Amino acid sequence: MTRGGSNGYQRKLIDVTLPLTQISYASIAYKERKVGTIKNLHKWFAPMPMPALRALIFASLVDDPGPGSQREELVELVKQLVPINGMAPPDEVLVKARLLIEKSNPELPTVLDPFAGGGSTIVEALRLGLPGISSDLNPVAVIVTRTLGELLPPIAHVPPISQRQRQQRAHDVPYDGFADDVRYYGELVQDAVRQRLGDYYPVPVSGEPVAWLWARTVPCANPMCPIRVPLYGSPWLSKQRGREVTIELAVRGGEVDFEIRQGKNSLAKSTKGAGRAQFSCPRCSTPIGERELRQAGKDGKLGLQLMALCIDTRQGRTFLAADEVPRSDLAIDVPDDLDEITLGANTKNFSHPLYGLDYQTDLYTPRQLAVLTAFADEVSATYDRIVEDGGSATYARAVVTVLGICVSKMAQANSTLVRWRTRVGPSKPEPAFGSQAMPMLWDFAEAYPFGNSVGSWSAQINSVISVFRSLPSDAMPGRVVQVDARRAGDLVQPGTALIVTDPPYFGQINYADLSDYFYLWLRRALRLVHPDLFGTIATPKSIELVANPARHGGSKDAAQRYFVDGFTEVFRSLQKASRPDLPIVVAYAAKQDDADAGGAVSSAWVSMLQAVLASGLAVVGTMPIESTMSTRQVSQGANALASYIILVCRPRQAEDVADKGTFLSRLHKELPEAVEALRKGGVSPLDMGQAAMGPGMKIFSEYKEVLLPDGRPMEVRDALIEIDKAATAVIDGEEAEYDAATRFCLRWFRQFGFDRGAYGDADVVLRQTGTAIRDLVGAGIVSNAPAGSVSLLGVDELPADYDPLDDGRISHWEVAMHLAKAFDDRGIDGAAHLVAAVRSRSDDAISIDRVNRLVHRIFKIADRRFQRTATLFNQLGTAWPDIIAAAQIMGTIATNARPDADDLFSFLETDDE
Repeated sequence: MTRGGSNGYQRKLIDVTLPLTQISYASIAYKERKVGTIKNLHKWFAPMPMPALRALIFASLVDDPGPGSQREELVELVKQLVPINGMAPPDEVLVKARLLIEKSNPELPTVLDPFAGGGSTIVEALRLGLPGISSDLNPVAVIVTRTLGELLPPIAHVPPISQRQRQQRAHDVPYDGFADDVRYYGELVQDAVRQRLGDYYPVPVSGEPVAWLWARTVPCANPMCPIRVPLYGSPWLSKQRGREVTIELAVRGGEVDFEIRQGKNSLAKSTKGAGRAQFSCPRCSTPIGERELRQAGKDGKLGLQLMALCIDTRQGRTFLAADEVPRSDLAIDVPDDLDEITLGANTKNFSHPLYGLDYQTDLYTPRQLAVLTAFADEVSATYDRIVEDGGSATYARAVVTVLGICVSKMAQANSTLVRWRTRVGPSKPEPAFGSQAMPMLWDFAEAYPFGNSVGSWSAQINSVISVFRSLPSDAMPGRVVQVDARRAGDLVQPGTALIVTDPPYFGQINYADLSDYFYLWLRRALRLVHPDLFGTIATPKSIELVANPARHGGSKDAAQRYFVDGFTEVFRSLQKASRPDLPIVVAYAAKQDDADAGGAVSSAWVSMLQAVLASGLAVVGTMPIESTMSTRQVSQGANALASYIILVCRPRQAEDVADKGTFLSRLHKELPEAVEALRKGGVSPLDMGQAAMGPGMKIFSEYKEVLLPDGRPMEVRDALIEIDKAATAVIDGEEAEYDAATRFCLRWFRQFGFDRGAYGDADVVLRQTGTAIRDLVGAGIVSNAPAGSVSLLGVDELPADYDPLDDGRISHWEVAMHLAKAFDDRGIDGAAHLVAAVRSRSDDAISIDRVNRLVHRIFKIADRRFQRTATLFNQLGTAWPDIIAAAQIMGTIATNARPDADDLFSFLETDDE
């Protein structure tokens, strides 16, 4: 991270250092957890990991004691606050953290987050013993955060009110009594809905339904063909080993039926073609394309056809063909009083309107609408029942709110957005929002609401109850309100708050339009107990702080101006609320998918930094926190959102004016050290570009203005372009420091990767780098067979018994490649053994720091071209700090005795056992 200056205030730990690798690992582990976190309460879009927020809040409040053991102890405590499993720390660690916060803050600040999102900030503030206030314009975000931070803390130790549970509970475990009541009243809700609508879902005698599998249908585009074509993408119903099942079309006259086929050798095909919406008729092979499908949808000609029913039996998960599925003769009574909420206008993310499906209610089958409405209405009526049973108004509000959230969660797994997921294990419905969009699905799974599998009411209850144990059980309740972020600073007394927030990511997520999916059901269930949140038909949109061109006449420039102006207001408001000695901490992440021809600069970053500086703030420190699995896709345009960049901001006190030359001179002087620090800190190669923006912007914001040669002030976009150029020059310019063999490999890899090239091409590079092909072949890094061709040896082609102590032609490239192989085969310990062996050589031929830089360089060349190599080297670069730490411990093995490679790896195998 970059370091901030004192400027008259006591520096906090966040101004100096943080254990970024530990925080990143804990954040990744948190995101990978499927149960037992606040994510299980309700879906929110791209939430900030709780371990990262916990560390940021603590480090923003404790004074930095200066270099030495006390600072090291603080850093160690931060590590203890973010356990590697991603969960909450032990109570004794929290007690120590709270005492240190109180020592640095005789009067505790209120933690204020004006973009509540999924509720992480207020939960972590309460966990650390701090008062917390969160707000959001979006009512879905508010109800989720209000539940976590305001409604649940007061009832952590309240006994259950249901008579049945009173008799069973003999001890007080936090939230267990509340969980009992959620189950009890949840069962009453389900019983009432089943009694009313259970006959809509006829159950076969052979097992319990999991999901009905449907395909949309459309009339064949051939006017002479009488059939309706089922639109589905895959014939596979199950890929579970030993239980493979496919579905096959059978055309009989003017009808299309589906038949079940057992076994993995089926030749069944689907009607789907190669394009996004390309199908063909199974009877006459007439193609049906996007234009025909859109017109059919707008003409109301899309239909549904049942393909199969998945059921759970004693023998396992199995499938019934459509003609074996029990049918109900009852007409579905579709509610006629549901709110009419239109789908988002951005057809890239909301494609249904292209096919005549314009409303949220168009996303459901008739019986899904009926059953979700019934659950919402029964939940709404439960409030009075709880009060009649002796519950307080506060307690009844908490129970009903949680049950209302369960209705909303149930909708996520009960709509036409639900995919049928085939996998190695049993197939299952995959709830909506695998991405931040609502794509058109041509085939989908309709879950069974009264069962126990995905999409059932009981599954939602169990999922929500799993959240309770992850919450602090001794916290005072916070306050959560619906407020425009421009006015959030007014929620606290001026100068009393610590601002920690994770704001919207420019125009990448359509928060309000996506939230309408949930708002429809939350409003139905909870408008009587939360009238302040559900007074409007849909979520607020016109003043939402995102750069959505659809709300600005299609103009991207106007959308960006709106975003910058709005966030300038936000940061000015927050400065008034912020305690003068505390930083303002902003977590931000943005894909580089809107770069312009002037350089690799994201409009999202330009806009956010423009607003920060225009509001009178300066960026005094930055740090990246990894939030995604290091095995994520990193090439071929995957454009994964990998890291949060944490901006540490304070009031801008710059008075100096610099010219462009002075700014560039400082960039070229200071960026190499900053990039090296980021690299050693474990910043992944994929994220280095974004991470390097921080040190550069720190330099830029230290000046009141940076003037161009014509006297105009340099804009943020131009500054970011120069920062990107300088950072790239740092990385690219390092090639000159490598040995000749490595320089050859880099140049060859840039052109051919691991593919073969002609010897004539290689000869040119050999001459440029002063190398000979026989030396490269002898070194085990190049192959010249067959004759007349040259290729680099890939990781899979390298020998497993490589020993750097016996290598007479060692090069940085060779070490980097063998490190990648060791890491791929044996993980951190395998790579660490190799590093320890390299360090034990008697010469200084190899610099491990240069190898680290080479790992980043190889990734940069491979990114978007050579996917597997890019992924592997990104993982290796991210794990670098742990590899070096492990190598230091193992170093004595290499220095006290000279083992061979087998001895080194036998030690590793013993450890693994």
